[in-house]
Amino acid sequence: MFKAWPIESVEAEFRRLKVLQYLASATGYEASATVLRLHCGRIGVPTTTDQVVAAMAWLVEQELVTSRVYKDEPIIRLSPKGRDVAHGNSHVPGVMRPDP
Repeated sequence: MFKAWPIESVEAEFRRLKVLQYLASATGYEASATVLRLHCGRIGVPTTTDQVVAAMAWLVEQELVTSRVYKDEPIIRLSPKGRDVAHGNSHVPGVMRPDP
């Protein structure tokens, strides 16, 4: 029997993918929490600051990004593993796969 995913899980996986894809196209492969929150909203994924920070922390735990803090603003940078996931060359459970 088909089991539906909770919408929160789907949104979190989609948000993580879009963060990785944004970083893959960003200058220096990095962005702040504020920039990522604005980007998510612009592409139709309403996102709070807490949700972005949680996504950033999760991506760090999975070694898809590295993090640093500049003037109290968290900043993440794409890792080679994260680039592979963003482009669909590899898969990490918890990140939605990109469209073919």
